[in-house]
Amino acid sequence: MKLDHARTPSSKQSVDQTGGIETMRVQHVAMAAVLAVAPEVVASMQDHLPNPETKAHVQAPVWPTNGIAEREFGDGKKTWPENMFVEHSRGRWIAWVLVSPERGQAKALDFFSGEVQDVKVKKPGGYNDSFVDEKGATHVSNSVFDFHYKDPRPGGAIGDVQINEDSLQFDELILYAPILDVSQRVSPDDDMVIWRKVPLYCDSFSSGGSCIGWASLIGTAMDLRDGTMLIAGGKYVFRVRQDDLAPVGRAPHFHVVDEADVQRVIDKAEGSGIKDAHEFLIEQLHLR
Repeated sequence: MKLDHARTPSSKQSVDQTGGIETMRVQHVAMAAVLAVAPEVVASMQDHLPNPETKAHVQAPVWPTNGIAEREFGDGKKTWPENMFVEHSRGRWIAWVLVSPERGQAKALDFFSGEVQDVKVKKPGGYNDSFVDEKGATHVSNSVFDFHYKDPRPGGAIGDVQINEDSLQFDELILYAPILDVSQRVSPDDDMVIWRKVPLYCDSFSSGGSCIGWASLIGTAMDLRDGTMLIAGGKYVFRVRQDDLAPVGRAPHFHVVDEADVQRVIDKAEGSGIKDAHEFLIEQLHLR
């Protein structure tokens, strides 16, 4: 991965015909002496050279299996995880998630380690695939492999998974009628729908900290090229399998429900005099 480093400007010297060769000889001898007594300088200099990595000699990423499939990032109201990119640096793969408000502090989350740091981005409030960290180092999107990214606009897909493909809504006469977004997986030839599911994440809490509200709109997503992807909704980032949308590890604020099960709850609620359809949904789907 290319890292932007400040180059030390070389001093300009006026070299005449009689002293030019001798000056160059002294410079080469001095450099040889430095490298002879300090081999680590070579590695330091290599960090400043263009990165020659290609698919031919860079292995595809193998992401950690640390049992964590959920991270909280931002507040889900004014800041949320809207940017994602993958960096490859010094043999290490990092899945970055960014919050970059127009006003306020941009932050970067290393999803797998959970580390969060204050950063600087080029486009506050827009899409960024790079940032400068607290130490002044630049982190940029990998150019070796394609990690497909779905931006915050409606619709979009990661592989065969179509995100926010459709929605379900309770009868408008029922108080607090939730709109639920449905994602689906299609066959590689787009000839058959394999499943349709509703991903649900907690979006509101009681004073005691328990979840009292659930949402299903997925904002951004990124393919991790190993059969899993990161998806973001509200103030959360989840790692899920593309095969069935199930979380890859612990995700206490995330549920996946088949569309057919949600539809049965909606059919049961309509015309039954229920005053709070959202609470009814939570009870029927056992979301507590």
